[in-house]
Amino acid sequence: EAAPEETSRSHRSRSRQRHGGWGGWRRRYGSRTWQPPARRARPTHFVAIQLKSREIQRCVEQLQQWFVAQNKLFERCLVPIKRIHTALLLTSFEDSRVNEARQAYAEAARSIREFLGGEAIRLKVEGVGCFGGRVVFARVRTEPPEVLEAMHQLLSRTFMRHGFPCLDDTGQAWLKPGEEPRQFRGHSSFLKVTKAMANSRTEEERNSYRALHVSDEDLAPFRSTCLGSQLCADFELLSMLGCAHDGYYPRIRVEQLPPGDAKPCTLHYQAMNEQQALEAAWSSAPSADPEEKSSNAEAGDSRSDTSDGKALSQSTQDTVANVKHFSSRSNSVVAEVWQVVAQVQVLTLADALCLAAVAKDGLAVVQNVVCQVKVMLFSETTRSSLCFEGSCLDWDKVRNVPGGCPLQVRWIEEFLSQPAGEQLSAEIGFVENLQQLIFGKNLEGLQTALREALPAAFGKLEIHVEAVRNISIPIKPVLDTICAAQPGIVGIEGLAVGDLPTWVQCVQQLKRARVLVHAWTNRDVDNPAHFHQLLQSLPTQVRGLDFQNLACTFHEFPAAMLPSACIAFGTIVLQKDMKGLSARGSMDFADFVGLFPRFPSHVRIVRASLGTKGHWNFSAQAMADVFRAKFPGLQVLQLELSLRHSADTNDVPFIDLARALIEAGVRVEVTKIRCRAAQYEFLRAAMKYGGALVNEEEDEGDEIVYPFSHPRFDWTKVSVSGDEIGEGDM
Repeated sequence: EAAPEETSRSHRSRSRQRHGGWGGWRRRYGSRTWQPPARRARPTHFVAIQLKSREIQRCVEQLQQWFVAQNKLFERCLVPIKRIHTALLLTSFEDSRVNEARQAYAEAARSIREFLGGEAIRLKVEGVGCFGGRVVFARVRTEPPEVLEAMHQLLSRTFMRHGFPCLDDTGQAWLKPGEEPRQFRGHSSFLKVTKAMANSRTEEERNSYRALHVSDEDLAPFRSTCLGSQLCADFELLSMLGCAHDGYYPRIRVEQLPPGDAKPCTLHYQAMNEQQALEAAWSSAPSADPEEKSSNAEAGDSRSDTSDGKALSQSTQDTVANVKHFSSRSNSVVAEVWQVVAQVQVLTLADALCLAAVAKDGLAVVQNVVCQVKVMLFSETTRSSLCFEGSCLDWDKVRNVPGGCPLQVRWIEEFLSQPAGEQLSAEIGFVENLQQLIFGKNLEGLQTALREALPAAFGKLEIHVEAVRNISIPIKPVLDTICAAQPGIVGIEGLAVGDLPTWVQCVQQLKRARVLVHAWTNRDVDNPAHFHQLLQSLPTQVRGLDFQNLACTFHEFPAAMLPSACIAFGTIVLQKDMKGLSARGSMDFADFVGLFPRFPSHVRIVRASLGTKGHWNFSAQAMADVFRAKFPGLQVLQLELSLRHSADTNDVPFIDLARALIEAGVRVEVTKIRCRAAQYEFLRAAMKYGGALVNEEEDEGDEIVYPFSHPRFDWTKVSVSGDEIGEGDM
């Protein structure tokens, strides 16, 4: 009987034979005629495998620091570690073709999985090279070596067949219609002098980077350096513009790769790679026989790497050794060992889960140390995000990670990279049309479901629901659960006039709520007067009210009824259109001047969404003066900017408006920019240069700007009567 590895390879071989070898793939996936992009067009999207292994990331980071030590100029050339990847395809398309691209990508993914025949992909990163002395990269290959090139070939042919252009491996030329993909060599760039040149602000600075080169002598010590390996669980279609919540590129679609036949080992920690250990700790609370555990420790403490892949990180191994040494002590003593180790090196949540997977003592430590989780819940759907493009947007509601679980951790990599401690935080997405199942039982039922979505190795954690965005089924069982959970931020969608009495009763019981969000109200809520009763019943501690995508404008809004504790208000929609029609709740700026009420001076944070419906007849300075007149206490203006495809950046006063407000002492934060790629780059750079804080920055160190209704918004930056608002005050 054939071994599993041989069986898998033979399956892949039969797959090739079934398609006639590489020639068969060419005949089956030949390209159609398509319009090549402009001569100097740049790619806008790409397909890549993220290098998530901490071993690879740490080795790359050490290489980056070596270059910086040679020349400080290299510091601005570094690629953020969270963005390290190996690209399989470079392409270009407009936002209007996103759904077509998703379909082409899904088709290519099916072909790739068929080609692999269930065999797992392991990437090896070994050796360093350079493009023209400007871009330094690590060489990436697979085992077997032809897999990476096969993935590139299948992706290129499928995308070209669907009418999408593809860039060659060098990134210098677009493939011509009918042209075969060229030989592919995997690489991962981690230092780009070209990046620093493009971001230079003065000609002198630009010239200094023009003179900066990486020589062959610089690379000589690292030509054959091994930087690590990783098993690949998925690969992604990504946008080159912007930044995802976890610091990586915005994900358009994620496709899974075969997991292979490897089974996690919960006893031999020295033979378990990191991914297997995480899977074991996530899926079940592992246990180990003491005698086996002892023999394993004696047999394998000296091993740090195996032919099966990257072993557990050194920090985890050191902690395991300490825990085994104190295994006869009480849990409190073992927890003290954890704290001592944590003072020497940063132990992440991934380290903790690996520790729990390898030994019963490790499991005891993790369950003793990790006690609480603060959960932020966000509604998600598998439908196109175009369904949700309203006048404002807080988060992407599309579930990019495949999976039918009602509750699922968002941004898993960020979740695992947080420091392990007594209290953790987790963003969890819940399926929008299953809200009654998730919230309709009671608080205990919700907490049980949340524990099941988190790693099982944690045991019975204490769950605190910090935020729920957004509830769209405001029935009594659901609202009773929300009241019992007492989240700090609560959002509700689709509120109708008939729902208002029940919602008002719920609001009165939310004693810990600091922000309330009302989105996509029903059409019968056609006048702000409907909110009179809501404003009268607001708890005294509510600091922010955000009305999004309302069926009415804010004309005659009862601003005087806002409680004195309310310092944040939104979202004001001005001259916004969606697909040629006026967006929900949008008003002309002239109406804003004449009909919008004057707000109390205690409102210091304002969120506004500006668009390009009609001509802006007011100067930027006049607009700034109107905003300050309508909001006398204005300290922070949060802007969401949108330009339709036919609009030009010269047609809108957004940049000058930001400058005028900043000169008047108002902090301007741009939470979202929606426009064409070229416009985005210009607006982002101009707003940042003018002093505004802009979200979706590419540099890892830049501040992420959240709307005030988002759970991660920092309230400490806003003062009331000269004093900062601390989290305890919220």
